[in-house]
Order: sequence, then structure tokens, then C-alpha cells
Amino acid sequence: MKLAVIFESSPFDRKGLFNAVHERIRHLAATAGCEIDAYCVLSRDTAFTRKVRHTPVAPRKDEVVTDGITYRMLWYDFSIMDHLTVEYLHRRPLLFGRFMKKVLPLLQGYDCILAHSFTGGLFALEASARYGIPYFVTWHGSDVHTHPWKNPLVLEWTRKVMEGAVCNFFVSRTLMDFSSAICTGVPKEVLYNGVSENFFRFPDRQRENVRRKYGLEEGTKVVAFVGSLVRVKNPDLLQPVFSKVREKYEGPLEFWVVGDGKIRSKVEPALVSDPSIVVRMWGNRPSDEMPSIMNCIDVLVLPSRNEGLPLVCAEAIRCGAVAVGADVGGTAEVAGRSNVVPHGEGFVDAMASKVVSALNGEVVQSVPDNLDWNRTALKELEFLRKR
Repeated sequence: MKLAVIFESSPFDRKGLFNAVHERIRHLAATAGCEIDAYCVLSRDTAFTRKVRHTPVAPRKDEVVTDGITYRMLWYDFSIMDHLTVEYLHRRPLLFGRFMKKVLPLLQGYDCILAHSFTGGLFALEASARYGIPYFVTWHGSDVHTHPWKNPLVLEWTRKVMEGAVCNFFVSRTLMDFSSAICTGVPKEVLYNGVSENFFRFPDRQRENVRRKYGLEEGTKVVAFVGSLVRVKNPDLLQPVFSKVREKYEGPLEFWVVGDGKIRSKVEPALVSDPSIVVRMWGNRPSDEMPSIMNCIDVLVLPSRNEGLPLVCAEAIRCGAVAVGADVGGTAEVAGRSNVVPHGEGFVDAMASKVVSALNGEVVQSVPDNLDWNRTALKELEFLRKR
């Protein structure tokens, strides 16, 4: 089979979506022996739009090779006109539409298109209409539970993409159930993400060396948030949760925030000005450093407003930490029902209590068996063969 994978993300600032798609491609190629071409859509920002959108500078490359996978870069110039047209007039973007028409011939001749999230799905829908190519779409989180509900145009086209797909895959059962609010009567399946083999609990001697490298004194425990500092991750609650944990736990303790994002300028002052807690703001870290950081963390906290499947929880658990989160999306499917807290009155206190229980060694966690890339690749291959 000759397959095209298409999605919008950045290989230069690798985060959840890119890493998930990358692992899917890598394991599917190894399992099926398929010929897979990967297309990565990314906007080319000006200095002004980078400032407005909080996007990093990206090298101008036509191809990026990661772990032997070649990503063909499909660059488009981010247009303020298109942004205003979509966000305020709820009409299809003119310049991005022209860009899509220019790109579509690249997708001709494939046996199947594997699209990820909304942008990838739009390309697959148009290629299917033009060339009759079947497509599958994987939905990862905000593309279902957040973005369609902010814009009726996005909701309309999300529904069309779902309706045109041979099957819609969702990274958690909760996300799949939620998708019924968008579209019913279409084929849907859960296709869990896995955990990279780079994430594992280091041997004790190596863990001690890593902790010394990061300046942790013996006996000091670490409670951390790892992720983007954006609204949906709810980082505004980190300061009150951290403060309450410090109040409830007696031993030496540090609080880490690993990541960056649009509301860091709001979140950081509240954290660093709290005299009761010792906080380290790490910003974004290279992907290859994350297993070492995770091996220093004792408890990961994730107070998100919503989630698809928080892979960061599985990565932390694989490295020996305990993950505690808000009861949203697929968090309970990773961390376990007893380690999540519903939003509402008493959330901060309840979250802090679960963190302290974990710090005291009262929680045992393991990554669920179904979060396995090899298992996911085999299941995806079954669907491709039945298309």
C-alpha cells in the first residue's frame, strides 16, 4: 500500500500532536512494510504574526528527517486577512484555499490518506472529492472538544470531514463519545496513542545522577506540570494547587513548570511571587531531554479544562512518577479513575490531597496495556486492509 499522512504541526518545536503522529507513522511502517509519505503543513509567519500568535521562529526547510521519517514541509504564508475572514465572518479562507488547491496534486496516486486533526482532514476531504482516494482521520482532542464550538464554520467542516471518512479514529473513548455532539451515524473507533520507548524509569544510580545534574538535594521531591501554558491546560490553577500541596506535605519539595505558551506572562508571576513554594520555570525543553526530566518528577499534575488523551501522563508514569489530573477527556483512561478530580467546588483542595497521597507513597500506577504503539499499528493496519 502507498499511504499519505498529512497533518498540521511543527517538527521544529515538537509537542504532543507531532510526537503522536510521528510514532504512529514509525510503528505503522515497521508493522506493515507500507510505503508512507508524510506531509507536514506549517504556516510561515512574519515577525508581526509570530508576536501576535506566540509562534517560534522556524527554519525554512523543504524536508525534515526525524528518526528516519522524512516530512515534506508544506509551507503557507499566514494571512491576517484569512484569520479575520474565518474568525469573524465565518467564511472559508481565500488564500489558504488557494494554497490547498496548489498542494492537492501531491496527494494524487495514493491508495489511502491518513489525516490527523482538522487541517489534515480538510486536505483529505478535498483529495477524496477530486481523486476518489479513501481517507481516515484521527482526532486528538481540541479538534473535537474545543475548536468546533468556537466557530460555526469549523463545526460545519469538521462534520463534513467526519462524514466523508472511511473511519474516524479517536485517541480516547471519552473523546469518541463527545464527538457525537458533532456527528452521528458515521464509523468511529478508539485508536489509543502509545508511549515512546524513550520514556522508562532509569536505574537508581542513573536517576540519582540526573537529579544531581538538575541540582536536586537528596530527599527533595518534585511536583510538576508539563505542557503548554495555554487556557485549555488551566495553568492558572497551578499556584493554588502547589500552595495547598506545600501546606499539606511536610518534607522538602520543589515545584517545576516545564513548558511555555500564550499565558506564561500571567501564570509565572503568580507562581514565583508565592513565598511558600520553591518554583522552577523551565520553559520549553528539547524532546530528548524530557525522559531525564520525567525521571526527576515524583508527581505530575494536570488540571486541564479538557483533554483528548494526555500522553504526558503516560510518559510520566512510565518514568516512575504518579500522574494526578482533572477528570476531563481521556485523563482517567491513562491515570485511573481514583487519580482524577472533577472540576467544581473543592477542586484545588481535592487535587492537593491526591498529590500528597502520591508523595507519601500511597498510590501505585501503571500504564494501561492498550497504550501501546505496536498494538495501535496492528489495529490501524486491519482497518486499512478492509477499506
